[in-house]
Amino acid sequence: KIDSGEMILKRDKRTRAKRWEKLEDEVTYEAKDLDRKVTSKDQIRKVIKTFKEKLFAEIFKDRKHVPKTLIYAKDDNHAEEIVEIVRQEFGEDNKFCQKITYKTEGIKPEELIRQFRNEFYPRIAVTVDMIATGTDIKPLEIVFFMRAVRSRNYFEQMKGRGVRTMDNQSFMTVSPDAVAKERFVIVDAVG
Repeated sequence: KIDSGEMILKRDKRTRAKRWEKLEDEVTYEAKDLDRKVTSKDQIRKVIKTFKEKLFAEIFKDRKHVPKTLIYAKDDNHAEEIVEIVRQEFGEDNKFCQKITYKTEGIKPEELIRQFRNEFYPRIAVTVDMIATGTDIKPLEIVFFMRAVRSRNYFEQMKGRGVRTMDNQSFMTVSPDAVAKERFVIVDAVG
């Protein structure tokens, strides 16, 4: 619930223009509305901060670079918020984390996918559905869900992005601090 009288930041979904507005009426929302109608940057930040803390301490202890990571967002706005917070929390610039959706501006999504697949940067890509099926990103080591998936078949296809194998030499060109792709990890931030 957001109380009346609170100052909130509103963003136009079409133009992305932001403006502050004082709520005249109380706004009540459900869990399913989170990151769709109402965005909690603190919640996103907590998830990303926890991921960062556990990444080298528990998940990939022997690494110094973030393994290639694909984050599934709820929608394009959610993806933008995640990208912004990932860059802040990891203290990195635009090349480190990219949004790859049908609404990506600037570099074409196909070029971003090529870079994600074949180059050192980006280390983290945030998508909604664009890389969910049929796109091979062989060096991918972390499949990170920040959205619920209602279909068992679709979920299997999404997590299948991480199962691709590749030869060690090719893998080391995009992940130089790893000897081989031995596994992939699923991070479930939504249960």
